Amino acid sequence: MNLQNCSWTALFLLLLGCSAAPRMRSVTTSDAVPQVKVLLRQTSQAVAVTANMAFVVKGDDNQDITYVSEGQKIELKCAQDKIEIYDAQGKSLGKTITATCSAKSDEIRFLTGGNSYRGRLVATANNGEMMLLNVLDMESYLMGVVRNEIGKLPMEQIEAAKAQAVAARTYAVKNRNKYKTYDYVSDVGDQVYQGASSETDVSNQAVVETAGQILQYNDQPISAFFFSTCGGVTANAIDVWKNSSSTPYLQSIRTSYNGKNFCMESPLYRWEVKWTGDEIENLIKANLPAILKDQLPSEDFSKLQTQQLYNLAVIQRDSSQRIQTITIGFSKDQYTVTGEQIRRILKGEKSILYSSLFRIDIQRNADGTIMTVSAKGAGNGHGVGMCQWCARTMAKDGYGYQQILGYFYRGTALKKMY
Repeated sequence: MNLQNCSWTALFLLLLGCSAAPRMRSVTTSDAVPQVKVLLRQTSQAVAVTANMAFVVKGDDNQDITYVSEGQKIELKCAQDKIEIYDAQGKSLGKTITATCSAKSDEIRFLTGGNSYRGRLVATANNGEMMLLNVLDMESYLMGVVRNEIGKLPMEQIEAAKAQAVAARTYAVKNRNKYKTYDYVSDVGDQVYQGASSETDVSNQAVVETAGQILQYNDQPISAFFFSTCGGVTANAIDVWKNSSSTPYLQSIRTSYNGKNFCMESPLYRWEVKWTGDEIENLIKANLPAILKDQLPSEDFSKLQTQQLYNLAVIQRDSSQRIQTITIGFSKDQYTVTGEQIRRILKGEKSILYSSLFRIDIQRNADGTIMTVSAKGAGNGHGVGMCQWCARTMAKDGYGYQQILGYFYRGTALKKMY
């Protein structure tokens, strides 16, 4: 099969139910595999580093600073505009603008911050703080991403892991060089990366067996968005993010086949959240100013503290029935926000509201004030692109990763870059 020129529609029809059994191969060592830089943290605190084998710390001009034995600890600290290296006894071993921890063996695993990492660790000073980077090849980076993004999957769902690997690789290729001195951050600002600590046999095999493969549209890497649970229907990108363009491969689709919705097994396929009147008023007053400060820079939100919340009214829904706009009415002022904004405004202490695919029920006291509010919804995430719980079910039902990708990113082509 010619991956570069295949038609996804034809592929979906021809290969339905015909995915091949996975075969494990070695990680590619081709020079064509790009090296990437991942920001692990930026801190003013000391960072401890150990490894499973001996390694060397090199400074500027590739000069050796110290040799570290297996299991022995060093500490890296930012000293003004330089990085200072200390041994396990606290003795300074020297200063350098950039400190690089490396070994000749690919089996090196550096341990820092509770996680282990392939490749090299590079520390550099930046405005009085230390930036700690993990420098490694693209495929090794993806091994530390896939499980974090789609979860720990059993072997029967490896095709879903492969689909995730391709989507994650496509994102990584499209967004390489996103920042000035590194490629990606290690949290949800890009893709969640926890190094070798988060690898599993299934996720590693998924990366290996799709090595170098990305999705393209018009010969360019696509915006391979993905999320947890669609609740039965995905969203149009342009409906969720107003600054996005109409993208043919990110259109709303119904995720069912023969009467079966693919993401029904998700714990958030259907959900309900309830608040008392005081709880939701306090949430909105606490979160709305931060969400709207850029949109309304001259607004004095402190006035809301003397006003009472009296209504939440959905104004418009998109074709997938996700909320597009909703008004928040106080006793004197009201604000119109988007579906994605309301998810953040109604958040609890740890996370945003599951999705914008919900309806609101308000129960009132005899005097018209709000007694309770409930949000009854479906799905988890922004709704654009690949639904990961759908992918898991499709994999169990015998769909191959090419079919899964073709189902969600319609009209795209799979290309092997290396």
